[in-house]
Amino acid sequence: MIIEISDIFLDQKDSKNILEIQLDKPKKIIDILEEIGVKNLGYANFYLNDRKVNKNNIAKNQDKLTVLPIVGGG
Repeated sequence: MIIEISDIFLDQKDSKNILEIQLDKPKKIIDILEEIGVKNLGYANFYLNDRKVNKNNIAKNQDKLTVLPIVGGG
């Protein structure tokens, strides 16, 4: 699975914002991100294979997950 994470959610400046990981079984998006140490996800949008989803959707090894900040306008 490929995970692309906006820098805003990474605590360390040397953290990579594109990761490739192998899952032992399909998992919820929130569980995957917590396992790899991503924080402050209350302000995130999640895209699984370019479709907007919520943090409880299930991801598999062949998926691409993108985590972006919520953007508002006025």
